[in-house]
Amino acid sequence: MINQALHFWELLWEMTEKELRARYKHTVFGFLWLVANPALQMLIIGFIFPLFFETQIEHYSFYLFTGLLAWNFFSLSLSKATPSIVFERSLVKKAMFPRAVIPLSIVMSNFINYTVALVIFLIPVLFLNTLSLKSCIFFLVGMTALVVLAAGISLLTSALNVRYRDINFFVQALLIIWFYATPIVYAPSQLPEALLWLWRFNPLTSVIQLMHHALIQAPLPDAILLSYNALIIVAVSVIGVYIFSKESKNFDDWL
Repeated sequence: MINQALHFWELLWEMTEKELRARYKHTVFGFLWLVANPALQMLIIGFIFPLFFETQIEHYSFYLFTGLLAWNFFSLSLSKATPSIVFERSLVKKAMFPRAVIPLSIVMSNFINYTVALVIFLIPVLFLNTLSLKSCIFFLVGMTALVVLAAGISLLTSALNVRYRDINFFVQALLIIWFYATPIVYAPSQLPEALLWLWRFNPLTSVIQLMHHALIQAPLPDAILLSYNALIIVAVSVIGVYIFSKESKNFDDWL
């Protein structure tokens, strides 16, 4: 059992290294693109959004950038992991290895990218004097939940996409809606009270709120919302692991 676990992690790290090398091969700025892309998004959204909606969010640029970094990690992981088994069909047919390392290596490589971008982002955040040991704990909880959710959904969609290729198109469409259904460019307090219950079914709501609270002292999610979101994250992750384990036995038949 221990040897199998070690073998799994070795393969996962090798695939992650391969993903990172392929992504930044022949680039001049390398990891700087991790900050450049969300910074450009922040500038565009930060300029356009206040023109149509009044926002009273303190440190709005930091609020926006925090959410965009987390969202980019999540959306890139899901959009690249979903078709990953199909794209690696030659490797899957050629060798016997734990198939889960393929989508999980994409999640891990994006997590490394996210961590590097976050460290760079923390430099200006330090000047706000909002960070503390307590806030770091909140951020770690939020980040852990984000990674678990990304891994669970990636396993689920990558497995289903082998049999039903429409899943990849569905995920791309879903991510567009999901972005606006997550409190990244607005605060939950700006939502109509009659619609707040809908946000309880979005597991990213609490995750982003925890990160906002940790970095800029925005309000924490309430206990009910946090409980709902935590249950959804656990349920989705368990289902993802189960479906992938079940479907991976038949990958050769569907590729």
